[in-house]
Amino acid sequence: MNRLTAYLHGEARLSVTGASPQDFLNLLTREGIPFWAVERKDELHYFVSVPMRREQQTRKLALRSFCTAEVKERRGLPVLLKKILRRPALLAGIAAAITLCFLLQNRIWVIEVQGNERVPQDVILRSLAELGIKPGGSCEYDQQQIKMQMLNAVPELSWLAANRTGGKITVLVTERAQAQNEAIPPKAGNLIASVDGIITDYVISEGMRMISRGETVSKGQILVSGLEDYGLCLRAVCAEGEIYADTWRQGALVTPAITLEKTYTGRQWKQTSLLVGRKRIILCGNSGISVDSCDKMVSVKSLRLPGYEFPVALETALYREYTLTERLKDPQVIRSELESAWEAQMRGAMVAGVIGQTDCRFLRSDTVYVLRAESACNEMIARLVPIYGQYEGENNDGTHYQRRTD
Repeated sequence: MNRLTAYLHGEARLSVTGASPQDFLNLLTREGIPFWAVERKDELHYFVSVPMRREQQTRKLALRSFCTAEVKERRGLPVLLKKILRRPALLAGIAAAITLCFLLQNRIWVIEVQGNERVPQDVILRSLAELGIKPGGSCEYDQQQIKMQMLNAVPELSWLAANRTGGKITVLVTERAQAQNEAIPPKAGNLIASVDGIITDYVISEGMRMISRGETVSKGQILVSGLEDYGLCLRAVCAEGEIYADTWRQGALVTPAITLEKTYTGRQWKQTSLLVGRKRIILCGNSGISVDSCDKMVSVKSLRLPGYEFPVALETALYREYTLTERLKDPQVIRSELESAWEAQMRGAMVAGVIGQTDCRFLRSDTVYVLRAESACNEMIARLVPIYGQYEGENNDGTHYQRRTD
């Protein structure tokens, strides 16, 4: 008898003891009782396996051959079923598991987004959830309708597909190509001064120069005109050049004089929560912890399988209590920081140039530190401003108007 048949019908392992166990085996053959796995322990003891349904008959035949047959083990499917029937809770769990497999096979368990680079994954998942595509939701959806609604909800996407594999939804997206935001140079333009200053140097490659070295200019003054006057005609060009001037910049930076330092009290709390989708279930820990006076360290362990991540996670949060103590900041450190910040601010305000001498006054009050600074700079002050063509005429009511042609 093969192993599968023996397992399905059940197998009884017998220990046969007698003067002639061979006669017992011959008797089983004559009666047509199948047996297998014969094992000889010694001349008087044998082990043999027979079908469970023929167990009683086999023991009677053993007595006829002056032997005793003792059951050592019963195994197979009938034995397993008897064990299960003795445990109703396990049987109910198996029935519930089978039922859930059928009921939940049309539910979404995992959503994976692929192809996104600039658009955050949370934005895509939030938009899908609003359309019903979320963990625990139904797998029955119109893919074309979801695609059109998602493209309207997230304009940064140009294509989307939601493919289902069992309880997993794979969302493939393609983002719109970013338009090249390059400024188109105007057909005609002037170079004007961005700040007041004294001209020190210039290099003009296009346009009519309106200034000279050593001349004082004011903010908004035309430095290079985009209209070249040739006497009989005017030629409109886009003025180009670099114009440097000595400038003076002044301002003030303010920072609090008192800082708050944390001092840990040694008290801490641990809170464990179960996260199921967007639901949070607090398993243990004080839910009334004041987070205003505690540092929070969070550890999250997600439920994962190879290639799958379920929307179920165990979050452990450790809260450490602290008190805040006021401390006066070191004036020397603060002054150094404010001077560095002033220099960085000056460099950010200039397109090109250098910072010369800087005069600083450091003031201190009970609550703030103030740095008043004035810097002499040599920087490029020219900025391009377009010149729009104008058409002069009259409208229907006789009033004068101008129209841009660019």
